Amino acid sequence: MPLNKVLILTNPLNHEGGVVNYYNLFFKHFESNSIALKHGSIGSRAYLFYYPILKRLLYPFFYVFDVFLYVLKLIFDRKIMIVQVSPSLIPVPLIRDGLLVLIAKLLGKKIVVFYRGWKLPTYSKINSSKILRGIFNSVFQSNTLQVVLASSFKKDLLNLSPKNLNEIMVTTTAIDKSQIVQPQKNIEAKPIKAMFLGRIQDLKGIEELIDAIGQLKKKEKLNDFKFSIVGHESKTGYIDVLKERLKTYNVSSNQVCFLGRITGKNKFELYANHDVYILPSYTEGCPNSLLEALASGLFCITTRVGALSDLIIPKENGLFVNVKDSDDLFKALQYCVDNEDFNDKRAANAERYSDEFDINKITKLFEAKYIELIENS
Repeated sequence: MPLNKVLILTNPLNHEGGVVNYYNLFFKHFESNSIALKHGSIGSRAYLFYYPILKRLLYPFFYVFDVFLYVLKLIFDRKIMIVQVSPSLIPVPLIRDGLLVLIAKLLGKKIVVFYRGWKLPTYSKINSSKILRGIFNSVFQSNTLQVVLASSFKKDLLNLSPKNLNEIMVTTTAIDKSQIVQPQKNIEAKPIKAMFLGRIQDLKGIEELIDAIGQLKKKEKLNDFKFSIVGHESKTGYIDVLKERLKTYNVSSNQVCFLGRITGKNKFELYANHDVYILPSYTEGCPNSLLEALASGLFCITTRVGALSDLIIPKENGLFVNVKDSDDLFKALQYCVDNEDFNDKRAANAERYSDEFDINKITKLFEAKYIELIENS
């Protein structure tokens, strides 16, 4: 008997970024006797990543083509019962996915809206405009299952539509538990091995980290640490700019290593050989890298944004710092120096979070929701 299908629409799966990484994992591990997943590409192509002007010029053409294929799939594949979109709360993704939702509703499909990012300026603009709020609620909150990555996002949605009776599910992104490498206890308390892993851009707070490292140097505390910066730069030459900034603090390349993009087994071995994970982002949804770091037992220093405020328990598994505050970040690093037992719960935390964030747990949750939606149609 043919299975009912869920059509999941995202950027092409060879793209960069946390959303695509999540869905590659999701498709790989999703198993069901009654539901089959189908992918549809919407948006820019991966080969245009480093050509932003060309990417913007070609985007409308790709989008029209993708929408045409999408409509054909919905018309001719009658087993597609649910359409799932994954916008961030940013104007372009909302417009892009809003049209997809309207088409699916017109053709009688159930809708799952999985918000992957949350921009407060966009939310504030929607909330302050009766017209925008009405459009948003009609498209995204009416007769849909909404999924968010933080309890604060759920509160925001309820604030936009207090009478909304549709379910809003709070979940996390996911990791593959089998990839986690058992954490290695740093036998020598010093130097503390600290790492940043993510896209290297200003929005991730990387410049504040560089300045905090500079403060460690000025106060003759840098020898207590060894830093690894992991990831690909958002624009060509940005890493060179950061290296020059470090030189102004007389920080050597032996103390702060730029390792480039690292994936797969090597990435998880890197987590296992570090003590502290640093992500001082200006804004986040629920970054996979933080879940991987927690599941690897690292002590995580982050800002209180997005799902991070739900995941970090101060002094238990990490510390919060203020956004755009290198002084606060310096103090958090100093805390690790002053408290040699800061990560004594590493093994227990690794076991707890590797179970809590495992992809198989997440896919089972979604399978149950898909079945419930279809049965109630």
